[in-house]
Amino acid sequence: MNPDEKLKWYKKEFDSISNSLDGKESISYLDFFRIRNYKLNNSSPEVADSIKRVTEKAFRFAEKNEVEKAVKLLCGLDGVRVPVASTILATRFPNKFAIIDKNVIESLKKQKHISKTDFERWTNGSTEKYLVDSSI
Repeated sequence: MNPDEKLKWYKKEFDSISNSLDGKESISYLDFFRIRNYKLNNSSPEVADSIKRVTEKAFRFAEKNEVEKAVKLLCGLDGVRVPVASTILATRFPNKFAIIDKNVIESLKKQKHISKTDFERWTNGSTEKYLVDSSI
């Protein structure tokens, strides 16, 4: 999508959301979701070619079980950290990857499914850098 097409899409999407809210006294969950996604999409400097190139490489790594490389590539995209990277991989490979967030990591640590050493090795102390291959 070139910059002019992007600008047209944002304007059209803004107008669509605005029209759907006309006269409402509050917004629904779906309205909130649309507004949030509009804003998030509007603030990303990533271009379509970059997203395509990075995800193609990341998917190839994921297919070869090179999970860390796939996640690192995806985390190079603007606004992507492990929770979003894991969601991208889980939606592409639903039988292989799980969606990971800080609550999952904390739960696994409490249940002793992840040792402190493993946790530190994978995360360097940050819960946002951990990804689990669900096929293990």
